[in-house]
Amino acid sequence: MTLPELLNLLGRLGAAFYFLWSVWFNIGAREHHYAEFRRIGMPNGGLFFWLGIGLALAGSLLLLYDPTAVYGAAMLIAFTLAADALFHRYWTYPDPGEAVMHKFFLFEHVALIGGLLGLAAPFL
Repeated sequence: MTLPELLNLLGRLGAAFYFLWSVWFNIGAREHHYAEFRRIGMPNGGLFFWLGIGLALAGSLLLLYDPTAVYGAAMLIAFTLAADALFHRYWTYPDPGEAVMHKFFLFEHVALIGGLLGLAAPFL
């Protein structure tokens, strides 16, 4: 294994760990997420929550296997974009502290998407 291949693998392990951890964490916090779906007026929030969990879980696992890493990265990017579009619209939060927190999450996720694109690039 070359150094670039090793670094790519370590990067994919790190990204997959983050998303696998988030799956576990978010399942534990599902009532909060259901409330957020209600807050934004989205019906069937529970269904969309579990679809998101499935997308993040599958994407994480696919990211770890070289032949499917591009598909995994694409799934994780789709998940992140959807979550950001729904819940990290910082300008909609009346509380300034909450707005800043969601602004931070949104821009942090831009960097995460950039990293996923970089990790998928060698497999294109």
